Amino acid sequence: MKQIIFLSVIIFVFAFFCSCGNSGGDNSAKPAMFCLVNSTNWRSPEPKAILTETSIKVFGTSANGQTIILNVGSPQKGEYTANAFTGCYAEFIPNMSAGAARYSTLNSESAYGTIKIESINEESKTMSGSFSFKAYRSTDNTFRTINDGVFTNVPYHFYSNSDTTYQNIFYYSTEGRTWYAKDITAQKNDTALVIFADCDRTETWQSVTMWMSPTIGSGVHYITADGPIYAKFQKGFSTYDATNGSVTIVENNSTTKKFRGTFFFNYKNENDETIAISDGAFDIKFTEESE
Repeated sequence: MKQIIFLSVIIFVFAFFCSCGNSGGDNSAKPAMFCLVNSTNWRSPEPKAILTETSIKVFGTSANGQTIILNVGSPQKGEYTANAFTGCYAEFIPNMSAGAARYSTLNSESAYGTIKIESINEESKTMSGSFSFKAYRSTDNTFRTINDGVFTNVPYHFYSNSDTTYQNIFYYSTEGRTWYAKDITAQKNDTALVIFADCDRTETWQSVTMWMSPTIGSGVHYITADGPIYAKFQKGFSTYDATNGSVTIVENNSTTKKFRGTFFFNYKNENDETIAISDGAFDIKFTEESE
C-alpha cells in the first residue's frame, strides 16, 4: 500500500513539473525569420508566406522596417539558386527613405544566393527553410550580404489561380494592430487601377490608397516615391506618402475582374520616424470606369 501511495506521489509530481514546463506554450511553433545582414542581426517578428500553384514567396519585415523577400518559381520543397537567370530571387529592402532602392539577386551577375524550402505543412499551413544571398543595388553600386538565414513555422496562404470566388477584404497591420477596411473601392481606367480602403470611422480614421498600372501582372512590383506603384496612408487629418515597399499581385483577371495580392510599405511620420504598414492583403473586385 505504501508503495502504491509513493508511486502515485511520484507520478503526480512528475506530471506537475511537466505541466509547469509547458505553461508558457509551445515556443517551437511560433513563426520566426532571422539572419545576419552584413554581420548585423535581423529578425522579423511576424513573417508571412504565399503559396500558389506555381510559386512560393516568403517575406518578413523587421521592427525598424527592413524587409527581406524570398521568391521561388516552384510550389515544391527543394533547394533553389537565386540569381539573374533562374527566375528565383532574394531581396533586401532598407527602411530609410534616402536609400529605399532594393538590393536584389536580380540586379547583377555577381549577385547570387540559395533558398531552401525544407518543409510545407499542409495541415498547419506553415513552411520552414533557410536562405543566404548576396544582393546588389545599382543606384550606388553596393552589395548586402545575408548569411545564416532561417525561417520556421511561417504561416502561408494558398492562392489558387483557378479559384473564381473572392472575399472582398482589405487588411493591414501597423503599430501593433491589424486593421480591416470597412469600405473598399477598386476603380480601373485606361491609365491606372486605384484601390481605396477606408477603416470603420467609429474605430479609427485611417485609410490606404494605392495607384498602379491597370495591366499590372502577377509578381512582385515596387512602391517608391517615383513609382511604378504609389501608396498613401491617411491617419486623422494627416496623409503620408509611402517611401518604399512592394505589392505582390497574385491575380489581375480582366474577365472576372478579380484582383488579389499582398503588400507592405513604409512612410515617414511628422516626427521623421519610419512607420511600417505590413502584412497587407486584398481580395477584391474592380469596376471599370465606364460601368
